[in-house]
Amino acid sequence: MADINAQPAPVRRDDHRFALKFTPAEWRALLEDSGFLADADNRYLPPRRLMGLAVQIVPDHRFG
Repeated sequence: MADINAQPAPVRRDDHRFALKFTPAEWRALLEDSGFLADADNRYLPPRRLMGLAVQIVPDHRFG
């Protein structure tokens, strides 16, 4: 019989086929959020992570 008080384990499905893409300014804005590091799935140093997914920093070519 299952324990009804048991907490489910978080499901992390990162198979490295997908990366969230942010410009440097977008990534900086996310890092300014005081709760960013409160989530164990977030990481600001390489390998960068957001919600457990890989993050790729891409150049912003809109003004070039």
